[in-house]
Amino acid sequence: MNFVGIKNKWKEIGSDWNCCANNCINTNNPVGNCIKGNGFVNLIDHENIKYLVGNGGYDQWVYVYAENSFKKPQNCFNYSLYYFEVKCKFEKELNGSKSYMDIGLRNCSTNNYIYYSAKYGQIYNGGMFQLSTFSWNNNDIFGCGLVYPPTNMSNEFPYVFFTQNGKQIGKGVLLKGKSDSYKPRVDLDCCSIEANFGNDLESKPFRYDISKHEILKEFFD
Repeated sequence: MNFVGIKNKWKEIGSDWNCCANNCINTNNPVGNCIKGNGFVNLIDHENIKYLVGNGGYDQWVYVYAENSFKKPQNCFNYSLYYFEVKCKFEKELNGSKSYMDIGLRNCSTNNYIYYSAKYGQIYNGGMFQLSTFSWNNNDIFGCGLVYPPTNMSNEFPYVFFTQNGKQIGKGVLLKGKSDSYKPRVDLDCCSIEANFGNDLESKPFRYDISKHEILKEFFD
């Protein structure tokens, strides 16, 4: 298993949802306040997204993409692993009832989104898979991994898996369609995050030990 390390950072605020009609905060202007007092995100730096709770307005749901994609390796005869993590910080109510966070990957060819919903303990990939037990607490660390099989194993599919506080949650999700490129994405509402894209694993290791990841054999149907 080879970990594919690529430098990454938060880059793009999804254009489908704006803070208000004025679109005060956007990809080109990622730091500021909504003039309508609505809650929205600020891209503070390469790794940190701060959710600013609304001041008299509505707390908007937001999604953010990383700059660089996870791409299918060429002429690679080992399994290839891409991975990133986010640490959550509730910004409204201590029990997190108003907070929301999804972590996952967008298919760059189809725009389909594979993700884990921390609030509801559900994994989505077209269909929905409910975890039998789940929890979400302030400062939890969630991870999302993508594994490509060796180039010469054309009968195997790539898959996605998710982690929480260093342990895998649920089963893997097989990617049976066109799956050459995926972009990290998070969805947020009243929740800030700090990402670890693996840019410097010596000083900031992942919570999940990627060196011990074994090829998954169990997948959601």
